[in-house]
Amino acid sequence: MVVTPFLPQSFFFDWNTPGQPVPIPITEQCETIHIVWARSTAVGPNPTSPYYLQVYTSTSTIPLVIPAGDGLSFDWPVPFPPGTQYQICMFDKFGNTGGCQDTYTVIPPRSLPNCANVTFPSALEVQAQVENGPMSQYGWVDQCTDISVQPLNGTPPYTLTVAPALHPPYNITSPDTKPINWTVSLSWASPFFVSLVDADGSMWSNGPLHSGGGGTIACLAGNVTTDSESTVKPAVAIGAGVGGLVVGLLFGASIAFIFLKRNYKKKLSSARFVDISGSGSASGSPNALLYDHAQGQGSSQYRPLPTVSSSGAGSSNNPSVFNRTTQGSVQYQVEPFVMPSEDGQLYREPRSPGSAYGPSIPGGRATSSAHEHLAPPVPTPAPAPAHPPSQVYVVHHDSQTPPVTIYHQDGTQIVELPPRYPPHPAVQSEALSDARSGSESRSDGSRNDRSAILDFELQQTRQPGPARKSTRRGPS
Repeated sequence: MVVTPFLPQSFFFDWNTPGQPVPIPITEQCETIHIVWARSTAVGPNPTSPYYLQVYTSTSTIPLVIPAGDGLSFDWPVPFPPGTQYQICMFDKFGNTGGCQDTYTVIPPRSLPNCANVTFPSALEVQAQVENGPMSQYGWVDQCTDISVQPLNGTPPYTLTVAPALHPPYNITSPDTKPINWTVSLSWASPFFVSLVDADGSMWSNGPLHSGGGGTIACLAGNVTTDSESTVKPAVAIGAGVGGLVVGLLFGASIAFIFLKRNYKKKLSSARFVDISGSGSASGSPNALLYDHAQGQGSSQYRPLPTVSSSGAGSSNNPSVFNRTTQGSVQYQVEPFVMPSEDGQLYREPRSPGSAYGPSIPGGRATSSAHEHLAPPVPTPAPAPAHPPSQVYVVHHDSQTPPVTIYHQDGTQIVELPPRYPPHPAVQSEALSDARSGSESRSDGSRNDRSAILDFELQQTRQPGPARKSTRRGPS
């Protein structure tokens, strides 16, 4: 569908009878009409002489072109027989238009007619089509439907002119012999003529035609030239809507998938770490035994566990047994490994009631010990939302370099337990002095002397106690 705008009007013309209030669209045969024109309020390009009349008739398929001279008026006798409808449009030398007048009808004269015959230009062969078939000369063409005019001979370029009554005409130029389409963009029942002219002046015309109803009037919204191919069809609009919906659903699903995948990765990453706070460890597991503590405990306190007497060491308390005693906190007991003395007897030092980790022993040479008494934090009745930091126990071993295992996590508190020494400084000093003197008397550095010193040191026990600097007492 192509909607073509009107040509800008450069001047106005008419042949109204002076003193006649309303023009009467009739003319007697051979009556001379006095045509005048002027610029007036026209806004088109300035007109330039000479001027021409283009006359369409209902009795011929070829329009007349009559020179009107260089002045501002022209007298022309109407030569058509009675019953002929004609319509006059006016142009200047450059094709600027003065518009088209109403369609007039020729009536019989009141006297004997006397006027010269007219000569028509050569005719073009044209094939004209409308929506429902070939176009008739006096047909009604529905509004907003197309008229197709195709030249079959002549010399290009071709100019199609649509001349509605009381309007400026339309002009459409084609450089070849392809069909020229025009959309009927006139109000209902408006009369109009259609003509085609080639570069040599050969012409064709058809009319009077009328715009009919029964169809759409969307093309009447404006006079801007548009192309029917650029109109969005319903199928295209529906397809675009469905496609947009599908794309939106796919985009939303992709966002949801990425979000869920990220959350899953976070959960999987957090599951890789061991919960050493005690809340997630099973009862009796190493984590529970080493790190279990009460919720809401603001500070850690060490509580000594009573040790069993030497008489019950072999019956009821196994040095390797860990005993859970209370609900919500873990208390366990580790009996130290005691080396036999020189006479083959196990020596166990009784604990004093006020000692936290065993009897207080004056300074002496450090001996190795493989086990210590450890107590976990004491629970506090009031719960708190956050876990206190876990504690790590580090046991130092003198004289040897055994591997040390440290269990820790971010924010833990490390408590160092220094070694404790047995209460036999005199015996220890004498034995150590004898061992050293024996070692110095030998020049070969035999292994027996070193073994004697190590055996003596391994027979001594150490107990955990308050952290203080140890005092080494030399041989007397």
